[in-house]
Amino acid sequence: MRNYLYLLLVLLLGGGSSLAQTAVTTDGGQTFHLGDSLTIGLPHIPGERYQSMGWTKGEMKIPAFAKGKLKRHVIRPKKDMFGDIITEPDTLYFLSLPQYPKDSLIVYLDEALQKGEIVTAPVEHTPLYPEAVELLPQNYVPALIKAGYTTYTDVAIKAYAQSLGNGESSNSATNNPFEYQRQRATLLEKLKEAVEKFDLNQVYYLRSQFHTNVYDFTRSGYPAYHSIGYIPNHVGIPAEESITLYPTTKKSVYFVGVPADRAETFEKRAESLGSPLHVVYGKTYIRLLPAQDYVEDGSHLYNVQVDYLGLDLYEYPHCAYYHLGSGKAERSHTLP
Repeated sequence: MRNYLYLLLVLLLGGGSSLAQTAVTTDGGQTFHLGDSLTIGLPHIPGERYQSMGWTKGEMKIPAFAKGKLKRHVIRPKKDMFGDIITEPDTLYFLSLPQYPKDSLIVYLDEALQKGEIVTAPVEHTPLYPEAVELLPQNYVPALIKAGYTTYTDVAIKAYAQSLGNGESSNSATNNPFEYQRQRATLLEKLKEAVEKFDLNQVYYLRSQFHTNVYDFTRSGYPAYHSIGYIPNHVGIPAEESITLYPTTKKSVYFVGVPADRAETFEKRAESLGSPLHVVYGKTYIRLLPAQDYVEDGSHLYNVQVDYLGLDLYEYPHCAYYHLGSGKAERSHTLP
């Protein structure tokens, strides 16, 4: 977070507040007014800190989807003993939230808009498969066992323990052979329960980064990047002996329909207007298929057969809002 966050005294003491000009125009051309209610979004990178805002003091949790009023402080220029200006005036914007009346949330407005940490458009949308649930690391080993790709080996048990993310406990169980032997029966029982609960009929999704080609005005959308035979996701557990899943399929998503005005808004926000290549993020929807005479080769790299159902594209890695469009998976013409 920028050094401005350390200017607590300036903010709290008033520091030359000026509200003469109420309109605020961002580098991206959006105009706000002081006093407007702005909605806080999610962190740009899931699970990490906000990149464009922070409290003037303390480490309180920033409340996602809360609304705050836009305010401004102008920091007066400093002068030397002769009256000459030695620092230029600066402007800080912050959000005033009613649930935090004594604290200010500084926001770097241009960056917040560009990264989607301030939301200015409706977040509601209908995904391609609303019932889908995310395939998380703690699901990988149960999925492999349930689908018949592996069994209750020590490698599988250790990888599952690592995926639970219990900090020192899981590290101790996987790195200390004596501790592992003490916990093995308990871990095995937990893994068996997880396998029993895992549903192969459920639609799952994986999140990943994609690239699209230049916008197609004739068809109104983006030609989607696709790799023959593989979904562009591979997921794994970085355990002592890692396990990696490569979803394999005979389907691809070739095109995602996106209205032209929506595509223009996205490209402006992403600063890729007119570019031949765009970075987007997506949910790939799959059903895991049972293994057919699968033989392990000791590599712990599993080519997992899936029924690839489709794709939702979003502007940001969390894939929670700023939906671009959807595409159904089709059988690849180049695979038998």
